[in-house]
Amino acid sequence: MKIHQSGYTLVELSVVVALAGVVVLGSIAGATSLLHQQTIKELSAQNGNAIQRITDAYAQLPSYDGLSLRQAVSFGAFSPFVITERATDDVTVTHPLRGAVGVAPTNGGALAWGLYMNAIPAELCADMLFQSASIADALVVFPGGMDNPNGWIRSIVVNANVPEIAIGPGFGAAAPRIAKNLTGNLAPTVLANACQNAGNSVGLLLLKSKLR
Repeated sequence: MKIHQSGYTLVELSVVVALAGVVVLGSIAGATSLLHQQTIKELSAQNGNAIQRITDAYAQLPSYDGLSLRQAVSFGAFSPFVITERATDDVTVTHPLRGAVGVAPTNGGALAWGLYMNAIPAELCADMLFQSASIADALVVFPGGMDNPNGWIRSIVVNANVPEIAIGPGFGAAAPRIAKNLTGNLAPTVLANACQNAGNSVGLLLLKSKLR
């Protein structure tokens, strides 16, 4: 007489557990991706507001000479961000991804200024550039980020005759990468190269200019 066994074998249970793990991991990855996309959109909107406020404040002036982070804060440029020591020269701003923010004019006549964000996760670099293309005249990636968010001032050279920006000397292999110049658009190949092998995190510079 044959005895019929009920239930699942160990192999079958192992397969079910493995499939369940794949589903859970996929769900977590999907949720993380959606969260990142939402964070990028919110940060881009906040950056757009900050850029607009500073641009409006300097609209009637010939240059951005004298622009500082303290002034930008006084314009209400970073209201949704974390701001410490607001009314002092030691003011700091932290963006939603927990990196430092810097604002300053470039050298050479101060015809351009930039909003710099440090500690952007490298996996978000390309998406951040894409989202920022419509609110910035030029975009620069700093591989590995930068210790001083305002330290990029001397590294950006503005050629008013073209117009275009260029990266100054002294950087070597870790030189900043221009993803979008003043007279160009954000090309997919340039975007990919700007973010490739840039370390675990990057600094992003969004430039606005009176030359456009």
